[in-house]
Amino acid sequence: MKGFHKGIRRFCSVLLGLVYFIAGMLKLMDPVGSGLVVDGYLDFLHLGFLSPLSKALGVAMALLETLVGAALLARVWRKQVAVITSLITIGFTILTINLVIFKPDMDCGCFGEAVHLTHWQTFIKNLILCLLCVIAFLPARDYGGNTKSKLVAFFMVTAVVLIFTVHSLISIPLMDFTEFAPGVSLKAYENGDVVSPGEKEYYVIYEKNGQEGSFTLDNLPDSTWTFVRVEEAGGSFPGAGSEVPTFYISDSEGVYRDELLTEGRVMILSVYDVPGYDRLAQAELFLREAEEAGFKTLVVAREPIPDIETYTSDYKKIITLNRSNGGATYLDDGEIICKWPALRLPDAEDLAEAASRNPLEQLVERSSRRRIAFQGVVLYALAVLLIL
Repeated sequence: MKGFHKGIRRFCSVLLGLVYFIAGMLKLMDPVGSGLVVDGYLDFLHLGFLSPLSKALGVAMALLETLVGAALLARVWRKQVAVITSLITIGFTILTINLVIFKPDMDCGCFGEAVHLTHWQTFIKNLILCLLCVIAFLPARDYGGNTKSKLVAFFMVTAVVLIFTVHSLISIPLMDFTEFAPGVSLKAYENGDVVSPGEKEYYVIYEKNGQEGSFTLDNLPDSTWTFVRVEEAGGSFPGAGSEVPTFYISDSEGVYRDELLTEGRVMILSVYDVPGYDRLAQAELFLREAEEAGFKTLVVAREPIPDIETYTSDYKKIITLNRSNGGATYLDDGEIICKWPALRLPDAEDLAEAASRNPLEQLVERSSRRRIAFQGVVLYALAVLLIL
């Protein structure tokens, strides 16, 4: 019976570790989105004066969740980690009680943009985590000490998490779960009528040993298969036909020019924080090279940028389109193909290659490569924590 109870405690501890680690990594992947979530909580708690610290607080909280999850999985400093985990879980539960009572128009942000929960779902999820804490940590004895291998595993994963955090801060999310993710169409109007193209579904054809196989973006084969081509499915994803995400832009006279987004190959340079943007020379070079490569270029910002023809849009729309201030987004006939951060805008050679290649192939290749990179980081970390 004692061994059975110990096994149950370990199982609950692992579940807690997995939830905290994966939730933290999803939020670390999107620091800007985490900052927006924290900003919503600060407004809800009437602490709006702390808004300038939203992004830093979001990253710090996500980092804490990730490392707590890693410590639970590695079984290091068990008593201290048990106390910290319990306090965090209780704090989240108290906060979500207030969300259920006051029903603010905001998302809990528990798993970043990857999973959206209602306030009730969030509350129930936290109650389950509280129950797991009770089973995993009580009675508060027989925690045991640290082993050298587990400490090594924890610090190895900590290093990986810190590198991943730095990469996320200077880049854009490896996986995009926003309403303007690659593969989504911005073509909201056609012949004056609202249409609902939603997110198209693609099949990726790979070849191995002379045989071709068809795969979806969520179920790609291993590296022993060779990419062949992309095929567009006839249907669309479940939920298409509902409200389509739209991106509004207006010119200097206040006239809406949304049609510019859906005509041919478009390269958008988006700036959501004009006062904080200091890469005008790079932007002008990029826009010139993009036009020479055959793209129609648009600069979209929250407010006009001096000496540059600027289309304006809503702050939330711009920051959702591209998380990088001054990042680039490539659209083909209104469909989002790929994105780049401000620090790694494509040069003339990359732009020429992008203009000459099949947009669908670029969409699948870039999206799948970034998805595999994120999954690889997470799986490597979990393997080190659970096996080493």
